[in-house]
Amino acid sequence: MRMALELAVILGCAAVVSFILGIVFALPRNHSQQTRRLGGRLLIGGGVLSTGAVVGAAWAFFEFLSSLSYSKGRVLRLQGRARVARRALGTGWADEAVPEVSGLTAWQRTVLGELWMYSARMEHASVPAFAKLSLRLSALGAPSALLEDCHLAALDEVRHARRCFALARAYSGMAWTAGPIPELGQDGGRPQATASEDDWARLARGSLLDGCLAEGLASLVAAEGARRASDPVVRETLSVIAEDEGRHAELGWDVLDFALERGGGSAKAGLRRALAELDSRSTPALPPIPGMDEAFLARNGLLPQAELGHWMGVCIQQTRARALALLTPGSAPRADDEGLRTATL
Repeated sequence: MRMALELAVILGCAAVVSFILGIVFALPRNHSQQTRRLGGRLLIGGGVLSTGAVVGAAWAFFEFLSSLSYSKGRVLRLQGRARVARRALGTGWADEAVPEVSGLTAWQRTVLGELWMYSARMEHASVPAFAKLSLRLSALGAPSALLEDCHLAALDEVRHARRCFALARAYSGMAWTAGPIPELGQDGGRPQATASEDDWARLARGSLLDGCLAEGLASLVAAEGARRASDPVVRETLSVIAEDEGRHAELGWDVLDFALERGGGSAKAGLRRALAELDSRSTPALPPIPGMDEAFLARNGLLPQAELGHWMGVCIQQTRARALALLTPGSAPRADDEGLRTATL
């Protein structure tokens, strides 16, 4: 057991060092001073990361963030995997918002910066995700209102991404921006010229999971985070995101209605497959964040793990009821946003 723990600590330390060195050598020379500051924060963090075990835990946290895709709205899926932009330094993806950072330790700023960087990359990836949805709907002869709503949603995501990058920059002290998404140029899943049964099934399944469920959850989580956030900039950011993601979830239901109307049995089969997958979308456990407690995270708009799991359960339950009502009209009540928001803990 002790040897295994020591090996985990060594690997954790090596991973953090490799991560920082990767940033150093991957970025242009004129960013080296900023990169050294980030490295100092990650390795020192005001003394928080003084032991190998904590470094290993910190690395597990950052690795976990890189794999998340469950509560940030519509996911960009390419070649069977969720994709986000590469990290980059520069301009072009941040507005002028600046939260209050005085009184925060270097490690607290690093953690908050990473959390907002995760959100920024997910929001940024939602822009091409809605563009892909628009292309797919066009290929299937969707009405103009659906296409208009797709493009309006993409513009919402542009604003979300700019704000999240601005917060990530303010907390971390790094000029983070969106890098490339190389997989977009390699994607083989472009819409076909004519509709097939698989097209309708995929549209129905994706609408329920990535639209109705994921964006509905994103709206709920952001709204609750806004209620608890102490910083006015963070509170306003999460309030806007909550409202917009609620509209995006409704777009998912509109797309599902279109698929069921035009796609017949194939769309219903896709919807049934999605319903069977709902429970597998439960919230994964967030690993402990070294030096952070739930009260601090809640004050910064980040819900405790137990509450994330609760809201995911609520959203799954309400999404299932509303989808079943579409399959068998009159058999289940239609759940509205207000019903979700007023669910009690």
